[in-house]
Amino acid sequence: MKIIGKVNGINTSDGMLNIQVNNKDGITYNLKVSNSDGNDIKVCGLYEFEVEVKEDVRTTYNILSYKNVDEFDFKKKDTALREFFEKSPISLEESEKEINNYINKIDNKILKDITINLIKKHHDDYFLYPAAARMHHAYVGGLAHHSIGMLHLADGFLNAYPYLNKDYLYSGIILHDIGKTKELTQIIAPEYSKEGQLLGHLVMGAMEISQMAQELGYKDTDEALVLEHMLISHHGQPLFGSAKKPMVAEAIALWLIDTTDSKLRVLGSELDKIEDGEFTQQIGVLDKIKVYKIND
Repeated sequence: MKIIGKVNGINTSDGMLNIQVNNKDGITYNLKVSNSDGNDIKVCGLYEFEVEVKEDVRTTYNILSYKNVDEFDFKKKDTALREFFEKSPISLEESEKEINNYINKIDNKILKDITINLIKKHHDDYFLYPAAARMHHAYVGGLAHHSIGMLHLADGFLNAYPYLNKDYLYSGIILHDIGKTKELTQIIAPEYSKEGQLLGHLVMGAMEISQMAQELGYKDTDEALVLEHMLISHHGQPLFGSAKKPMVAEAIALWLIDTTDSKLRVLGSELDKIEDGEFTQQIGVLDKIKVYKIND
């Protein structure tokens, strides 16, 4: 028998681990395994357990083997994570379709090649990782969802400000948080990696672009240089982690679009928690202001 479930508790007795697991339907199973065989099973982890069922005075489920969710194939992992944890409001298939549609709109060959190859390199993590550990888009698929929201905003910017170059803006948005696939340690309840703390995703993303540009023969091109600049400057100010202030129009637009989508997504989540005519709690990303929800 196979059980895919989230571990809600672990205790020990008589040299055995007693593991409480809930499946997607909320059914609780108490599984048993020896301490030595199950010492890497963690509370809040998601696993597929192969169990032996024994009927005696009570039903006993003995673990024969198990897989961590990280060992699942891509689509099975996405399905399992979405069944147990907060998730993007759009499906994996929709996310992939949206990102690919915008990549196809990039006409500049160098920018398109770099973007295609970096998304291919980080594909699974790009579409499954959250955009942050605790702030905006902090859910399964959040990184891609955030990028898609920004791409939709970019279309309005391009319409209003025709001097903006769509190729740089689309490429910069799609890749702006690619470094988070290394800055964050995992999909569920992520922490910040050592590299993430010492370098940060802006610098790590720019390094990814530099490396890919070199691999593709584009090392000394303006496209690679400007794209690197867009990534290291997309937080706008050194106070917020930018290595440089944005110095090209598309970098400025990227910064403003990123700020808009991240802050308004958090605001939307807070407004969903209250009734019309009430104030939210203080919102950290909005300088701790309280926001009034108007009546529809």
